[in-house]
Amino acid sequence: MDEDDVLGPDHSVVPKFLLEHEVSVLEIALAVVSFEDCSLDGSVPLDRVTVAYDCWLGALDAFHPGHDFRRFGLSDLELSDDDLLGRLLSTVLFDDDGSCRFIRSVVAVVNGYRAHRG
Repeated sequence: MDEDDVLGPDHSVVPKFLLEHEVSVLEIALAVVSFEDCSLDGSVPLDRVTVAYDCWLGALDAFHPGHDFRRFGLSDLELSDDDLLGRLLSTVLFDDDGSCRFIRSVVAVVNGYRAHRG
């Protein structure tokens, strides 16, 4: 761990870049295209959240090569935390504004949770 990293809520190392990064329109657009290509019909809400965050990490990988952001997906410990789940499920249950807003909300919730817990 170096000065550009923080300890995540599950004691994994998370780069500060991920938590402090200003999400760009291009990153969200690429994440949305990936997200909308996924077949999520009939999936549980938590699966939609996990896929949305993974799509954003994939977009970061595309725009910032060499960092392997995909390895910072939601951990099992994070997905079992009631506080995070409550925040994430509200993004799914009240998602009426389309995939762009949904992915932005998921990213904000996860990064806010990790920054607060880290």
